[in-house]
Amino acid sequence: MKKTIKLALFLGIVAALSGLILGFVNSLTEPIIQERAVASEKANLELMYPGADFKIIEYNDESGTVIGAYEVTGKGYIFKATATGYNSSTPIIALVGITNDGKIDNVVALQQQETNGFGSRCFEESNIKSLYIGAQSEADVDMLAGASFTSTAMKEIMAKSFEAYKKVK
Repeated sequence: MKKTIKLALFLGIVAALSGLILGFVNSLTEPIIQERAVASEKANLELMYPGADFKIIEYNDESGTVIGAYEVTGKGYIFKATATGYNSSTPIIALVGITNDGKIDNVVALQQQETNGFGSRCFEESNIKSLYIGAQSEADVDMLAGASFTSTAMKEIMAKSFEAYKKVK
């Protein structure tokens, strides 16, 4: 009985010390991890507007589609959004740039693994220009023939980006 109590006490002390050490290490590394995440996000934003100034906007999208919002000084807004296309195991993550006058002027796919030759065509430069650039509402965003699931996901991304734009401008 005494041996069991000693062992339980020893394990309790080890667990408590481990928790304290993990908490301490986390408090040291958390700012570094956050700083690197911000630098990575800024690099993504720079893909759309090189050299621009970006300001994070607090925006809560209850649907979970818009996962980031940024004001681009003098240009407009960027919305980071996600939706599920044909490849349901890897969501599409895209940045959508909307100018101050409410038009999409840039779209960059940060992550997509849609089927080559079908859904992946939604992210080709020529199709980005014809499907998304210049759109002023979700209704202006066209679907790409042969890529229904991916097109539907991109329409959702555009619709939620326009919705966010109307709320933050």
